[in-house]
Amino acid sequence: MRRLVVVSNRLPRTGAAGSRGQVEPLPGGLVSALLSATSRYPECLWFGWNGRVEDEERPPSLTRQSIRGIDLAGFALSREDVDGYYLGFCNETLWPLLHCFQGRVRVIPDQETSYRRAQISFARRLLPLLRPDDIVWVHDYHLFLLGRELRRLRWHGPLGFFLHTPFPPHEHWQLLPDPRDYLDAMLSYDVVGFQVKGSLDNYVRCSRQEVDARWDGDVLTALGQVQRVGVYPVGIDPGAFRPAPGRAPDAPQARGLIPALRDRRLILGVDRLDYTKGIPERILAFEQFLRSYPAWLRKVVYVQIASPSRASVPEYMKQKRRVDALIGRINGEFGEHDWMPIRYLYRSYPQEFLAELYREADAMLVTPLRDGMNLVAKEFVAAQDPESPGVLILSRCAGAAEEMREALIINPLVTAEVAAGINKALSMPPAERRWRHQVLLSRVLSGRASEWGRRFVGDLAGYELGDPSTAATRPPAGAEASATA
Repeated sequence: MRRLVVVSNRLPRTGAAGSRGQVEPLPGGLVSALLSATSRYPECLWFGWNGRVEDEERPPSLTRQSIRGIDLAGFALSREDVDGYYLGFCNETLWPLLHCFQGRVRVIPDQETSYRRAQISFARRLLPLLRPDDIVWVHDYHLFLLGRELRRLRWHGPLGFFLHTPFPPHEHWQLLPDPRDYLDAMLSYDVVGFQVKGSLDNYVRCSRQEVDARWDGDVLTALGQVQRVGVYPVGIDPGAFRPAPGRAPDAPQARGLIPALRDRRLILGVDRLDYTKGIPERILAFEQFLRSYPAWLRKVVYVQIASPSRASVPEYMKQKRRVDALIGRINGEFGEHDWMPIRYLYRSYPQEFLAELYREADAMLVTPLRDGMNLVAKEFVAAQDPESPGVLILSRCAGAAEEMREALIINPLVTAEVAAGINKALSMPPAERRWRHQVLLSRVLSGRASEWGRRFVGDLAGYELGDPSTAATRPPAGAEASATA
């Protein structure tokens, strides 16, 4: 079997060595999904930034590591590129733009220059590691332009791109400094994949508007390129969250937290502390729930886990201050000496602990204002006891809502609607809870991460079979390297 090469902005962060002496990846949605998706490939290289900053006194060199049989090859970025490419253009321009937060988009020319320079740097460092028969799978908005840079360096093998965020409507895409050029660069990929059909539709419409593309429902043709475009909903590894029959809880952190709930009902939220996740809006909705349904006072506890995210970026610092203030005010107004309505945990937790919390929760609030998929919703469903499952309350703005229609679907901006959803979830008869969970679990099991990887890489490998629906036109052999190099 040919080697699969995964490329992402950041390599998996690793923790302490396991029982066999190998380092283990720290939990994360993209990391967990890709580890599951690549498990079927006996040989796999994962390339990306290793999180380090270049030392001017030492020549740059690759770092090598292995996790679960996957070869990790990483390199350091310059301080200028960390600030301009990653913290700047990726986080201040692309992230809010892709999630349609137009008022948060900042376009600074020097940061965009850094973004383009980073694409060239990724390509030049990756190319010497590639073999002629490799399959290259690039991930996410940090590397929109990488495919074109690899083609300019005469890489002619199969090259795919998957976007984990939403793709915005044309009117938002136009906020980019050169929206046409970004789409031109994306045409260098043989296969482009999205989480949901809405993102695919937006991409096709942008391509029609900007590069006069033709679309036949499967293949996009523009500027002499032929590209397959598809929807590939990302999944999870359900086995990592499903309860083992007859197994007592074995996560000491979870056992320490859950008894403090006594006999109260548990409402749970688990998110990165990011403005797209709608955490302040969710907290206000929980306050509305306490006011509108006072019979639940002292009978519920809302636990919100918020993993630190981009803590040095001003927008995220502001978000944390707002969340801290809201929770302090609500606990101060409603709390008693023996009951606090909200327990707020600003930290990351291991997967085993989260699985125990998911199982204990009576209701799960997954209410992003905009999300590509949201794997927490799927993890929650996988973790439930099928005889007494909790209820998923899911934002209609999450990509997961397209698949998980049996959840309680709500508008995250309507506090009364979210509050009513919490009340309905806590009051739902056991038979209805079991039915909803059974249907949701069947979808989670059929759309696991390994299937997501199999489908995407299978379509990408079809390039070698000469299938015109998956083969993009290659640049001529004498194509020049980037003029901006």
